[in-house]
Amino acid sequence: MYSIKTRLLAAITIALTLATLCAAAAIYFSVENEINRLLDNSLRQVALAYQNVRSQDILRIRRDFFAQDESMVVQIIDPNTGAKALSRSMDPLPIADQIGFSNVKIGGEIWRLYTTQNSYGPIIEVAQPTFVRSEIALQSAKSVLLPLFFMLVLIALVCQIIIGQGFRALSRTASAIGRRSPSSLTLLSLKGLPAEIEPLVSSLNNLLEQLSDSLKAQKRFASDAAHELRTPLTALTLQIQLAERAKTEEARQKAFGRLKDGIKRATRLVTQLMTMARLDPDNRSQPLLPLDLTALAHSVCDELAPLAAQKNIELKAASDKPAVAIANEDALRLLMNNLCDNAMRYTPADGHIEIRTYIRASKAFIEVCDDGPGVPETERERIFERFYRAEGTKTIPGTGLGLAIVRRVAELHGGTPSLDAGLNGKGVCFRISFPVAGAQEEN
Repeated sequence: MYSIKTRLLAAITIALTLATLCAAAAIYFSVENEINRLLDNSLRQVALAYQNVRSQDILRIRRDFFAQDESMVVQIIDPNTGAKALSRSMDPLPIADQIGFSNVKIGGEIWRLYTTQNSYGPIIEVAQPTFVRSEIALQSAKSVLLPLFFMLVLIALVCQIIIGQGFRALSRTASAIGRRSPSSLTLLSLKGLPAEIEPLVSSLNNLLEQLSDSLKAQKRFASDAAHELRTPLTALTLQIQLAERAKTEEARQKAFGRLKDGIKRATRLVTQLMTMARLDPDNRSQPLLPLDLTALAHSVCDELAPLAAQKNIELKAASDKPAVAIANEDALRLLMNNLCDNAMRYTPADGHIEIRTYIRASKAFIEVCDDGPGVPETERERIFERFYRAEGTKTIPGTGLGLAIVRRVAELHGGTPSLDAGLNGKGVCFRISFPVAGAQEEN
């Protein structure tokens, strides 16, 4: 584990330090160059002061030589007679090979030397140790460098304060989350948050919303299961008691037959409840892939054909042209199965059921139509609610969850279910439509 704040402060401090060092070096070298230029000019001016010296003046100058600057050494020499005057008690300066400035080594030190020869013949040399120049440059640069380093410290402190204040909002958010109880799913406030932290808090709020939906779905499932299983389980208990009290084999077999039917109904109810539980919390983990709705309709039709034949009902997939959409195959198979199962329950013998699939206006359509009794207009708004069963249908076995599952699958695909007239003006036609990305429209 590492601290972003510490890393950020360290990075800024290192960057500021490097920038300050580079600026200090630039300032120092600039000052040093200026000092060298000024001192070179001083050497030249001192040398020019002896431009009128003649050979006969050298002995006099040697007796009362007065150097204008103790850091400098002046040497006057006549190349013809060898007469020499030196302003300091030291070894003589070497005579340069050329007029002008040069660097020479004297006594293990580097000296800056200016050489000139006047019109009367004497050679004038003025020299100065380079370390003197470095000391002058350093003293001159201090007046600029010291405030620069103080400014570095000040900027580092200001950055620490600003960064600390910036991370304070994150600390407050973390504290607010830490103080929450495990059952609290209230959304976090975005007020006063920096723009960099707001996406994180928004993502946390989205997660809290999903958790809230998931918990609501679990509570709804538990409530539905407790409510709906109470009656069939009570019925199963009574049927077992009737079977135990049966005095004849015929009565016992009849009781066991009812018990088996009750078990089937309870099993179907549990299956439907589990299906709703899987669909409710979050279906985004299920992949959406290209799917031929027509091929799926034929597959569902082949699967349910034996059940339809038992009731002498004609079940067919009426579409032949491929209708490819981006969808979840398992979910849409469940949708078609529930719609067909619902139609087979209410369609009388010798009835007809058709499954239609097509793509139109960038939407996918699935229709399951029958010529049964239909659904009254007054019941159509509530028919997709959980456990709701229309009047006059409660004698037909069912759980009231099939169409609720259909609506949930449609919602997961961004669509809605609707009802229309069925085959030949009879029965009902359940139509599911949902937007399709990359689907090919049917002509």
